[in-house]
Amino acid sequence: MRFVAVVLLVCSALATLASVTPVCAMDNEAPIPKAWLQKQITVAEAEAAYPGITDDRVKNFPDAAKPFGFRHAEWEALKTHMQPGDQLWTFMSPPKSWEDLAGRSGIALVRNGAPVEVIIGAMN
Repeated sequence: MRFVAVVLLVCSALATLASVTPVCAMDNEAPIPKAWLQKQITVAEAEAAYPGITDDRVKNFPDAAKPFGFRHAEWEALKTHMQPGDQLWTFMSPPKSWEDLAGRSGIALVRNGAPVEVIIGAMN
C-alpha cells in the first residue's frame, strides 16, 4: 500500500512540474487512448484553433492573448518536446464522457503512432 502511495505521489509531482500531461515513467501508459485521436494538424492550425482570450482579462494577463490563452506556457513546453517525425493531433474523449461531465479535448503530441503528451483545450 505504501508503494502505491509513493508511486502516485511521484507521478502527481511530475505532472505538476511538467505543466503538460506527461507519460508517467512508472506506469508506461499513454496520457490518452489512441482511439481518441481525430485529425493530424500543424502547429499553425493548433494555434489558430486556440487563439487565446480577447476580453478584459488581457489587461492583467497579457500572455493569455497568445495561443492557448492561460495555457500558453504549457503549449510552448509541448512544442519544445517535439522531435523529428512527431505529429500533432486533435483529440476528443467519447460522447459518453461528455454526458458524464468528464469529457476532454485538445491537442496531442504523437510519437511513433502513440500519444506521449497532451494539452487540454476543453473539458467539462
